[in-house]
Amino acid sequence: MKKRFRINLLFFLGAAVAFFFAYSIAAKSMPTGHLADHSQAMARPFQGKIAQVQVMLPENIQWRENPEIAGVESAIALGNPSSSELYVLFGRMAPGSTFPAHSHPDDRITTVISGVMYYGIGETFNPENVQAYPAGSVVYTPAGTPHFMQSQDAETLMQETGFGPTGLTFQV
Repeated sequence: MKKRFRINLLFFLGAAVAFFFAYSIAAKSMPTGHLADHSQAMARPFQGKIAQVQVMLPENIQWRENPEIAGVESAIALGNPSSSELYVLFGRMAPGSTFPAHSHPDDRITTVISGVMYYGIGETFNPENVQAYPAGSVVYTPAGTPHFMQSQDAETLMQETGFGPTGLTFQV
């Protein structure tokens, strides 16, 4: 048993030494400025399909008012929501605004970034049927699920992620 233990231990130690040796060679072969170059490339605005690391900086977000719903703005952070690809949207609701009952053809993951999102499920808005989700909450809404949102005392900022194409159908 001791002999077998020593053989396994020697094998393990040999593998560990080989790993660290290979790692040190790989690390030495990397260009010295690779981290700085990578971070500069990440700061470029997103265009087209996600094929590399992309970043949307807050100062580059282009907010658009929703012409149908007072107090609601949205912005595309990454991707193209009307194409078959991953997208990230931002939604901003002014205090006291309500996003009426609607659904989407795709699954959505909503992350509350700031404020409190009051969220409910149903085909008509019902203030008694909302659940308060504070900043940091993540809500998954399956495709086709009628839901509504409200911002009460303060502005609410949300991030929505999905895989397009997406759309918006208001409940009648």
